[in-house]
Amino acid sequence: MLPPVALLTFPVVVGILFSRLDWQRAAIWSILGGYLYLAPGFAIMLPGLPILSKPALPALMVALMIFLQKDSDKAIPAPPPKGAFMTVLVVLALMSPLLTAATNSDPIQEGITYRPGISATFAIGDLMRAYIEILPFLLAYRLLWNAEGARLFLQILLAAMLVYSFFMWVEVRFSPQVNVWVYGYFQHDFSQTMRYGGFRPIVFLEHPLWVASLTLMTFLAAIGLARLEPSRRNILRAGYLALLVVICKSAGALMLSILSMPLVLLGRPQLIIRVALIAGTAAFAYPILRTTSLVPLEAIVETAKSISLDRGASLEFRLMNEEKLLERAMERPLFGWGGGGRSLYFDSWSGRISAIPDGLWVIWLGSLGILGYMCHFLMLLGPIWALARVAHRHRADRSMDRELLPLACLSMMLATNLVDILPNATATPITWLIAGVIFGNAQRLAKGIYDTEPQSGMPMPQPVQQGLKTVL
Repeated sequence: MLPPVALLTFPVVVGILFSRLDWQRAAIWSILGGYLYLAPGFAIMLPGLPILSKPALPALMVALMIFLQKDSDKAIPAPPPKGAFMTVLVVLALMSPLLTAATNSDPIQEGITYRPGISATFAIGDLMRAYIEILPFLLAYRLLWNAEGARLFLQILLAAMLVYSFFMWVEVRFSPQVNVWVYGYFQHDFSQTMRYGGFRPIVFLEHPLWVASLTLMTFLAAIGLARLEPSRRNILRAGYLALLVVICKSAGALMLSILSMPLVLLGRPQLIIRVALIAGTAAFAYPILRTTSLVPLEAIVETAKSISLDRGASLEFRLMNEEKLLERAMERPLFGWGGGGRSLYFDSWSGRISAIPDGLWVIWLGSLGILGYMCHFLMLLGPIWALARVAHRHRADRSMDRELLPLACLSMMLATNLVDILPNATATPITWLIAGVIFGNAQRLAKGIYDTEPQSGMPMPQPVQQGLKTVL
């Protein structure tokens, strides 16, 4: 009974946070705390309402609190306009489920498996799910668009993961049981938590890889904060987060941390943003690149097998599934197959899934089509593009490095997550939050609103429009 109780009482927690904290801190703690501690894989479904789950409920409650407090003294000035490109992406991302439903009204019969067509009712539900998915992006853009918001996000994420690390160590030592002890069930396949003769933590998240991805991003945040304030405490925190990445026992997260750590530790913000842009763009182009010699998949598999036969076999299995699902997706390329398993292959005799989707990119491409894939991916990658343009403008201005450094760190955090969604489905509300923070600050800097005065002849900070201009 605890999972529904936790979900139903969480709005009270959000209300208390908003009554005692400013909007920025309350929003970050609400979304981050809900994602970290609410019951995974559990949802409350009520007629006519969106599905209430741990990814959805915190963002919905934050949006409601902003609406209820819009005339309070805590109201934050409106951010700069999103611009035509991002506005079009948001609109198309919301329209995509309706277009998918319109082209998937036909049922699918394959052997003993029957999948109904998408009705108008399900289309409306898909529209609500699409809005809820991007809602953290809109909230972060609305609330965390200034320099203080970016720094607060890094600080609160680090503080939250330092507390979370206690549960991670418990599971590494005693096996992943925290969710069983608190909520009474185990949320995944237990064998997935066993690696290299021990355990890797899962705590209250969907999979150990989700914990590893979030730990990696927090490690990069800790390095960025240590660069901003090189105190002994911040340096020790960064070292401790490096140890947490290791205990997650994820080869992907460990490799990404090794590649990105020197850059975040030593590089200028402009260089960090440029590399993040290249990595994110390569991830976006992966569906095309994987069909060319630019991505030598066979050589990658053989290299992985030489390091670990099990990990290499797992990678080969994922790539084979990708190939099948990509063929399926290209049967309805523009708007996809929709939900309900329509984009998957099922065995004609047993009715079981014969091709399992792992990477989020192939899930988006199969269910939403090329249009939905581009909208979702570009909403995450677009903020890094926008920031890169601003950073290039200040490439010779050392006085801007301190303002750009937190945003560069966030860009690398987001880029590692975009690379990680190629083999995994690790895009979470935190991913969308980071993208919103980057985009809001990129728009702020593009409008000449600075936290510190540039020394390169750039315009001084401009007054920000007062009042509430909601993006909800």
